[in-house]
Amino acid sequence: MTGTFDEDDDRVSRHQFFFPSEFLHSKNAMCSSARMIASCPTIIDHAIIICHKDRASFYKSTRKIRRTTDRIWSALFSDSSSERDGGSTQSCCVAGDGYFVGEDLSKEDSSDSAAICKRMCSEFGPCSSITNGVPGVAVSKFSAGDGRGIASFASKEEMSVVDTMFFDLDSVTKECIDLTTVDMMQKVLSMRMQSESGKGTKNSIVHLRSATMYRILTSIKTTLNNGVSEGTTYVSDNQLEKYLKSCQGESDETFNTPSSTCSNSVIRRLRASKGAANCPLTIYPSRFIELPSCSPSSNGNDREAVRAVEICRFYNYDAERGCLRAKKAKLNSKVKGCDMDHDHCHRCGGRHRAFECDVVDNTQDDDNLSSVVFRKTPNGGIVSLPFHGHSSGPDSLQYATSRPALLVLGGRLRGRTLATCEMLPLLSSSSNDGNEHNWTPLPNLCEHRGSHAACSPIGSGLAFVLGGGTADGNSDAVETLNFSSTQNDAYGIDSNTEWQWRWHTMAGKLSSPRHAFGAVTCVSSKKDTMTSASIFAVGGWKYGSVSCESMERLSFEYNSESEDASNKHLVDSEWLHNHARWELCAPLKLPRRLHSVATNTDGTSIFVFGGFIDERRTTNSIERYDINSDKWSSLDELPYGEYNCPLVQAVADQESFLIFPYSAKQDNGNKAPLVLRYTPGSDKLFSQIPVPNDDSQQLRLPISNWHSFSATSSTSLNKAYLVGGTINGKWTNRSFELDLDTLEWKELPLMTFCRRRLAT
Repeated sequence: MTGTFDEDDDRVSRHQFFFPSEFLHSKNAMCSSARMIASCPTIIDHAIIICHKDRASFYKSTRKIRRTTDRIWSALFSDSSSERDGGSTQSCCVAGDGYFVGEDLSKEDSSDSAAICKRMCSEFGPCSSITNGVPGVAVSKFSAGDGRGIASFASKEEMSVVDTMFFDLDSVTKECIDLTTVDMMQKVLSMRMQSESGKGTKNSIVHLRSATMYRILTSIKTTLNNGVSEGTTYVSDNQLEKYLKSCQGESDETFNTPSSTCSNSVIRRLRASKGAANCPLTIYPSRFIELPSCSPSSNGNDREAVRAVEICRFYNYDAERGCLRAKKAKLNSKVKGCDMDHDHCHRCGGRHRAFECDVVDNTQDDDNLSSVVFRKTPNGGIVSLPFHGHSSGPDSLQYATSRPALLVLGGRLRGRTLATCEMLPLLSSSSNDGNEHNWTPLPNLCEHRGSHAACSPIGSGLAFVLGGGTADGNSDAVETLNFSSTQNDAYGIDSNTEWQWRWHTMAGKLSSPRHAFGAVTCVSSKKDTMTSASIFAVGGWKYGSVSCESMERLSFEYNSESEDASNKHLVDSEWLHNHARWELCAPLKLPRRLHSVATNTDGTSIFVFGGFIDERRTTNSIERYDINSDKWSSLDELPYGEYNCPLVQAVADQESFLIFPYSAKQDNGNKAPLVLRYTPGSDKLFSQIPVPNDDSQQLRLPISNWHSFSATSSTSLNKAYLVGGTINGKWTNRSFELDLDTLEWKELPLMTFCRRRLAT
């Protein structure tokens, strides 16, 4: 991996410099990097490797590729090369060929790779596949040719031909970054990143997508700079090799990383709005400490008289500032403080802070142990157990699978993205078991999510959470929670243990990371007791700047009517989580985000209402998707004017839909906005809804100035539910139930957490 020497030349033949992607946006970083690189030995060719942590950053770097290449090369080498050449005032640089390394473009789920290759074709020239000796890696070359400026140089000695490569490492390897992975990357680079004979030196700029490599570079930089933001801006290939050998135990020399004990290390929240990778919420998983509960156990079991409280990561790892929210609350009694624990270590659960702890933390390498709860033992010790949500007990699980329940999943709370979930058991209007049911904690999501989507096929015993915005940007991951206790054996879980229940991440991902989209389910009986279900993900906000017209479908079968209780809710879990894949459907006619998606009552059509088509423009349009023919058609328009933002939530009610407006621009003074009934194909498309027993009053939202709530409905109970959001600009934990038979509102018990941009 390091530079090698030629027998006939005493200069280094290849030297590599690794930069995080924030380097592209900082002129100071480029200048300081140029001074550091100028001190390196004389080099035949350079490889500048820019590491991107997510797809959004990787995709954005494909805009104006040749101009970006010229800017990077000129900033790094124009001055340094003139000093080494002894008089040349500016290095001669011209963009050479382009390369893309990643997954096979013939695969159905390679839409992102195809989009990048399309941009590279327009920048460089025609594409051709290249045979390479690395299994599972496809290399495409985009030939610039001599007509792009190379032939304009008088002599090849004056040239600095710079090839550009986009290397999607995350798409070709899902394993951790080690020496084997880096050797594979080096083999690809040395094989193809070189100019043809007669076109100058073998220089290259590589855009690498690898979330793990990005974190490694951040850790090495933090160590080299002693925990402060100033200092070296890049990591050399020698430093990377030394770090990886130290991690694998192949070197006697220890490379001190930020995970080692270092009381001087400072991890700041968001350095210059570009350092999200240095935020404790990104680097460290959520962890909890069991503390005595305020209320005694209802069944006399002392084991349940505890509550799990999340440990504050800012207090534990930001040695300079600590938890700013707690400090502000001490100075101003009107400011809400931090409700997390500030007395225990995030690493071991002891009575100190994490940066003072000398315990080696090995649990972050194990996905199942990344989120743990610390429990105090009778002898005064502390043990850590996998944390998959607050203990709800087998009674809650049995209740949820036998009766309808309202699920609230994730969301946003005052700048925080939540992973917490909770459930409210529901009752029909005619039934009453004598108990007032409250919200019950569910297992935490694997990822903190906001502006995501959720759905649950009727009778499947499964809940799905899709995409959304996370701490690392948009997500394309899908998680499932199985309420059927018979499925625990599929995961090797003991159904009698307290920690039996958790979310599982599916191997099949959405076609692209996105948030602010909708998801619905359609179920149909197939034969015998088997039920066929399809989940549809519609539209969204792609890469944080593009409204998406994509529509995709996940189909599977389950047994919902078996007389044998052991086969109830039987789903092929191994196939669903490891082999099920999303299939692209016909795209929307108009891209949109923050829209509403609902199915009609017979499950044959999907309707999409309103939303944003770009960053500012909204649309009133309604589209209908025919599931059998896989075709979209434009229908009607929502009855909102140009200045009344058409953001609504819709639920099906027999042959019509109830439209709940939730934008601030739809407020009408102190009156709550009207709820409308939309009946497709009728003479009167939109109508106001009279309140029973009072024809002079129309149905409105239960409270005014209520925005950004989530809506869902229960077909078995014939009720609609509006949950969370903001009231008068403040996050709320209120929720309401609308009986679709009597059209009466009923307020539900308060949720444990206030939240908006949640999924229900």
